[in-house]
Amino acid sequence: MDYIKWSQEYIDEAQKLLIAIEHKKQKLHSATLDERHTLNADIIKLRNIYYECMLTAKHLCERAGVTQNAA
Repeated sequence: MDYIKWSQEYIDEAQKLLIAIEHKKQKLHSATLDERHTLNADIIKLRNIYYECMLTAKHLCERAGVTQNAA
């Protein structure tokens, strides 16, 4: 298994999540109260997935014997 490649895939997905989070944050400015509630809930879910991706990437790097500097 190529743990480094696998780790990079998780980091790439995490970067996509950051873009999605920023997109939802931009929508907050013009959203109604109900929409804000939904957007904030979505942002929280996406952040949790982002942190899980980064944690998994870190563990995979450690498994390969490499220190991950991206966080």
